[in-house]
Amino acid sequence: MSGVRICLWLALMLPGVAHALCSVVSTVPVAFGTVSSISVRTTSQPGSTLNAGLSCTGSLLSLLASNDHFWATVTSTQSGLLGPTGDVIGYTIYANNSTSYPLTRGTAYDFARNGIIDALGLLNGTTPKTVPLYFGTTIGSNVAAGTYSETLSIFWNWNYCSGIGIGGICLGRDIASGTTTLTVNLTVANDCTITAPNIAFGSAPVVSAFVPVTGQTINLACTKGSAYTVGLSDGQNPVSAGGRRRMVSGGNYLAYDIFKSAGTTRWGSVGAARRASSDAEVNPGNGLGTGSQVFNYNAKVYTDQTTPPAGTYLDNVVLDVGF
Repeated sequence: MSGVRICLWLALMLPGVAHALCSVVSTVPVAFGTVSSISVRTTSQPGSTLNAGLSCTGSLLSLLASNDHFWATVTSTQSGLLGPTGDVIGYTIYANNSTSYPLTRGTAYDFARNGIIDALGLLNGTTPKTVPLYFGTTIGSNVAAGTYSETLSIFWNWNYCSGIGIGGICLGRDIASGTTTLTVNLTVANDCTITAPNIAFGSAPVVSAFVPVTGQTINLACTKGSAYTVGLSDGQNPVSAGGRRRMVSGGNYLAYDIFKSAGTTRWGSVGAARRASSDAEVNPGNGLGTGSQVFNYNAKVYTDQTTPPAGTYLDNVVLDVGF
């Protein structure tokens, strides 16, 4: 008796199983750079880090489901960037590069539920990717110069489907957590806003008829706590260094000068000829940041010179502030 034996080879085609693994890694510090005190007070300064401590690699076959989560909880022993004199610069942390997704300190923020993980493509491909964070300082911080810093603690915990099978069935979940630290730094530089009106002597037929300009002021609002000096250059046409200033019209000159307060001491640009912040007539002392310090001066045309030909005489004097 003979028979026929038939062998069947069966092939079962299964969709690929994707696995993504996440871990907590060392962060890249946030550096706002060096910013003037005026800019810190008047304009929100941006900062960011491309690595806030969560790194993932792998591939998902679909977008994250409603039961997938990536939480970050940010805490600190400070309330913002702390400076050398105890001043604090406040700032907000954002989950993307706009102001649409602010994080609240001490409250878990779910990057998955806000679509940010999907937008980042964090789980696509085989190259590890990290979660960025974005920062913006709070307007209105009137602070002294110096380096401001804060160390944030970031607790990451996640729970998501790391493997998908036939029909989209989840074959496994990646559930883990970890804590990392993130340093934030900003350096505040000394700066001033200066209000210095032009000096106008008017017109006169002879030098002896020019009336001295009195009651003039220069207003400075300089960095909080800064000690500084204010200098006035000798202009573009001085007789010699530290000598008389001169206005010019064509090839002709008209000598004049600027004096401290209401007196006869020349206001210059070097050494004792400068004026210290402690010498201000209004609010003497170190800078106030938001308040002005006022320096009085007077100016006159020298009457011991020969009257030059008629014309419009001009000069430019540079005001400089030294810290």
